[in-house]
Amino acid sequence: MADVLAYLIMLADTLDVDLYQALIEKMPLNRAKYPADKVRGDARKYSEYGE
Repeated sequence: MADVLAYLIMLADTLDVDLYQALIEKMPLNRAKYPADKVRGDARKYSEYGE
C-alpha cells in the first residue's frame, strides 16, 4: 500500500491535483451513491440494490 500511496502522490504532484480537495469533493458523491443504511455488508454494485 505504501508503494501505491507513493505513486499516487507523485502522480498528483505531476498533474497538479490537490489530493485533499479531491477527497473532500468526492466523499459527498460516494455518500449519495452508497448510503450506509442500504449497502453496509452488501457487496453488490450500487445500481443493483435499488431504491
